[in-house]
Amino acid sequence: MLDRACPGWQVSRVKVKTVSFEELQRDKRKARLRDERRLARGEVTPEQLQEENSLIPASARITIPDFCETMERYYGK
Repeated sequence: MLDRACPGWQVSRVKVKTVSFEELQRDKRKARLRDERRLARGEVTPEQLQEENSLIPASARITIPDFCETMERYYGK
């Protein structure tokens, strides 16, 4: 159990499970196989599948008000 406070987050009694690299790879292979089968059956289009698997939705609008200022702040001039 994880029972501690993180700055800005209320974390208490969260169960933490260690997962091996092999388990992660197995789950990834299963997900890919499931996606391939859904594509083959015509349940989803490649575009729909990409949207489902994307961390950032295609419809998301990400803006940086002043790109140069942001770059200078993080990386210097």
